[in-house]
Amino acid sequence: MISRKRIKTSRYVAALAITLVIFLIGFIIGGEINERKIDALYSLEQDIRVESLSNELVFQLVQKDLCGSMNMSSYTEELAQIGRRLTYMEGVYGYEDPRVVRLKSYYSLLQVRHWLLSDEVNAKCSYDKPLIVYFYTNDGCGDCEDQGLVLTNLYRHYPLFNTYSMEYSLDNPALAFLKERYGIERHRLPTLVVNGEVLYGFQDKDSLVERLELERRLAEDMAANPERYE
Repeated sequence: MISRKRIKTSRYVAALAITLVIFLIGFIIGGEINERKIDALYSLEQDIRVESLSNELVFQLVQKDLCGSMNMSSYTEELAQIGRRLTYMEGVYGYEDPRVVRLKSYYSLLQVRHWLLSDEVNAKCSYDKPLIVYFYTNDGCGDCEDQGLVLTNLYRHYPLFNTYSMEYSLDNPALAFLKERYGIERHRLPTLVVNGEVLYGFQDKDSLVERLELERRLAEDMAANPERYE
């Protein structure tokens, strides 16, 4: 009888020891994973800051020759690269991570500046590139996600316009001014500002193709630049 009690006690002690070991291993691995995530986030932050500095320099170079060479493509690609990194960070660390929000707010300012410069190119250089400012939110807006997919798919087939995606909840003076100027309200998201015209609610692909005259623009661009479509 005593030996059975000792065996049971030994089993309980062994089970407890195994549980503690598993817990400690999990704790150590979890800590290491978190540390790696922090290191990865820091690395991404540094990469984005370097790319942002490059973006600043390209912006100044473009300004020096606004109409001469129409060399906005390198500036646009710099901006798009930062956007792709931020999208990755959102997917890994979440939309509400303070560092992600901070970098996204800075990115939105870069987008506003690019939009203003593109609008100036259109006005001063007899250029006619459509510009879309897309206001959205990640918080409970299914149509916003669908609108983003439509715009992405549209650009894939008609790479002839610029889109600037602005998170409605970001708190900075530039976005506040734009929201007030164009009457952007949360309950009317998604909202597109297309060449200064405000479109409330979801816009499907066909309506945007027609509004932006993308078929005509594509035909003209293919005729003028056939090497792009070989």
